[in-house]
Amino acid sequence: MEFSLRIALFTSFSPEIGGGSVQLRSHLEQLKGLEIQWYYLSENPVPGSRGQRLGEPLTAKQFLSDLAGRTGFLPGSKARIKGLVEQMDADLYWIVGHYEGISVAAELCDQGKKVHLTVHDDPFGTWIRSERYTAFRPLLLKTFPKLLRSAASIDVTSWGMRNLYRQKYGVKCFALYRHIAELPMLNVALDRSQLRIGHIGTLYQAEPFRRFVSACKKIADQKKRRLRIIRVGASSEMDPVAAQHPEIFESYGDLGEADAIPLLASCDILYSMYPTGKKYQVFRRTSLPIKVSTYLQAQRPILAHAPRDSTLACVVGKYKIGQVCGSGDNEQEIAGDLDGLLEPSIPRANYEHARHELMGSTQVQQLGAALRGEDWEHFPEFDCRD
Repeated sequence: MEFSLRIALFTSFSPEIGGGSVQLRSHLEQLKGLEIQWYYLSENPVPGSRGQRLGEPLTAKQFLSDLAGRTGFLPGSKARIKGLVEQMDADLYWIVGHYEGISVAAELCDQGKKVHLTVHDDPFGTWIRSERYTAFRPLLLKTFPKLLRSAASIDVTSWGMRNLYRQKYGVKCFALYRHIAELPMLNVALDRSQLRIGHIGTLYQAEPFRRFVSACKKIADQKKRRLRIIRVGASSEMDPVAAQHPEIFESYGDLGEADAIPLLASCDILYSMYPTGKKYQVFRRTSLPIKVSTYLQAQRPILAHAPRDSTLACVVGKYKIGQVCGSGDNEQEIAGDLDGLLEPSIPRANYEHARHELMGSTQVQQLGAALRGEDWEHFPEFDCRD
């Protein structure tokens, strides 16, 4: 009788919400031969969820107490995390190291369990953006590096994070972004009477976007075109800008990707940004926004409004799928980069090249090898330096 490897996948978020779940679902669809049970935390049960809810997320106080208990720096309690771990039984534990996932993975490693760790967002880069979690940094400095060195295998969301972890922590890991099997065939006509800018998801800083909108207005006036900013999804950072210019924003709310892609494909340019400043350096050098995968499928030029050291700038620049605008506040430079994207047509082959190297089947095959305990290091790797 053939042995079936039982895998417990744990996330601190619902399987149905957010970019992390989108990424994981794209991988699970390709891992048909593995027996994977998804466990998650959420405030309430998710109707129709493909996973098993273990309970509510930890409060910040409970999470701090757990990390304190693991480090011995302060009195703390690991009881809540131990209770979550007791509800899972598997041969391999696939843990997404996001908030509670860090503690769950650490507890499993302490118990001698085999753990595959997925890191979508570097916790040091992510938590520095939150005042609430600033106090966690000393505890994280002791917990997270130990976890990385204890895991049986690790995948991370970008080449930048892979290179950083290899250099800083001395661990073996591989880059794994969302899987897209193929680009859709699109036949969407552009409205030349409009300058249409598309955006999906959240912003990280409002002020650079505000200056981008001002630059768009100038270009639209010069071209004698009506400016329309097509907005998909919600973003609290974008709300005040949209409220100031209601005549140019078209808000479509949350859309499934099947509906969002044709809408974005009708735009002249797709906007994506990453924050400036030293505070956000680790975050922008290691994370990669999930919206890039949607933009690639829409096959329209991307304006990467981001520092040139960011993963976003790396992807857009390497594959020649848009323009990198490294200026956060110079409207003249922003307008020049914007104008330069309006005329030339980007070949479909450029988007396909990016899809193949970032989101192709090789990456998911590498994940499958890691989960099965096979040799995953022989798979080809890509990098911005290639």
